[in-house]
Amino acid sequence: MSTESTVLPYFNQPAPEIVPMVHLEAGHKRVLMQHFRTLTSRDRYLRFGCAISDEQMQNYINQIDFNQDEIFGIFNHKLELIAVAHIGISRMPKDTGEAEFGVSVIPKAQGKGFGYRLFQRAVLFARNHGIQTLTLQCLSENGPMMHIVRKAGMTVQSSHGETMASLKIPPANLPSVLDEWMQSASAKADLAIKKMTYRAAAPS
Repeated sequence: MSTESTVLPYFNQPAPEIVPMVHLEAGHKRVLMQHFRTLTSRDRYLRFGCAISDEQMQNYINQIDFNQDEIFGIFNHKLELIAVAHIGISRMPKDTGEAEFGVSVIPKAQGKGFGYRLFQRAVLFARNHGIQTLTLQCLSENGPMMHIVRKAGMTVQSSHGETMASLKIPPANLPSVLDEWMQSASAKADLAIKKMTYRAAAPS
C-alpha cells in the first residue's frame, strides 16, 4: 500500500460535482426578492406552508437576521439566483444548539438536485459552527423536501399533514473545516467570474 493512500483518506474519496454556493448578506435583499417572485404560487405554498403574497415575502426577507442566520444561494451564468437555503439559528433564550433549514428553487432549475446540495452545505456549516441538530419542517405533500429527508436519513415525525425532521450533527474536524473553507473560496471566485463574463457579454 502506498503512503499516499494512508494519509488523510478523506481527501482520497471521489469528490462530488462542485456546485458553488455563495454566502448571501443583507446587501442581497433585492436579488432574494427577485428569486422569491420567480416562484409559482404552488412553490410559495410548499416553501412557506401557506399562500404568501409579495408583501409577506418582503416582510420575511426584512426580518432575516443576516448577522445570526446563514443564507446560501446558487447563481447561474445570467446571475439569476436560482436556489436559496436559509439556515435559521435558534433564538431561544437558552441556547438549544439547533438550526432550521429551508430551501427554495425556481421552476426552471428544479429537479437537478440543487435543494439537496444546499442541504449538504447547510450540514457542513452546522458542523463547523457548533450546531448540534439541524431541523426541517415542511408539508408532508412536499415531495422534494421529503426526498431530502429520506436521502439524509433524518429522524421524522409526521402529524396532520406536516412533517418535522431532525438530523444530529457530528462535531467539526480538520477535513470539515478545510472543506468549508474551500467551498467558500471557490464560490466567491465562481461568482466573480460569472459577473465579469456577464458584463462582458452585455450589449454596450
